[in-house]
Amino acid sequence: IEKMTILVTFFLSCSVFIGMIGASEKFHDCDVYSDEANIPTENTYCIKDFEDGKFYCKSWTCADPDCPEEQQLAQEGSSCPICPDTCTNGGIIFDKGDSIKCVDGSNKCTCTDTGVVISTRRGTNKFWLCGVPEN
Repeated sequence: IEKMTILVTFFLSCSVFIGMIGASEKFHDCDVYSDEANIPTENTYCIKDFEDGKFYCKSWTCADPDCPEEQQLAQEGSSCPICPDTCTNGGIIFDKGDSIKCVDGSNKCTCTDTGVVISTRRGTNKFWLCGVPEN
């Protein structure tokens, strides 16, 4: 029993330590990082709150394109594959000419005829990015 207690304590200690290397906390739909070096480099959009000095990040997985793999394309600035005549933002695939709310939670993203996503230029904050419900 003593060996089992030591193993469980070691496992829990390692889990806590590993968790502290990445996001230190959650804020609604976001992971919160104190150290910029720990932020994932793909499929993540972050902003820094200059009041508390923390980084608020929203991560996503890529949606599966609705076309055969041999027809899938890479979109500039994204690691998510897309089909011809589509774009992606925040892992969401949408058609040319359509608009969606950008991953930042504030702007409108539009898929252009050239397959490039353009957006409005409104600033964002941790409340919009992280999906805090409006009162």
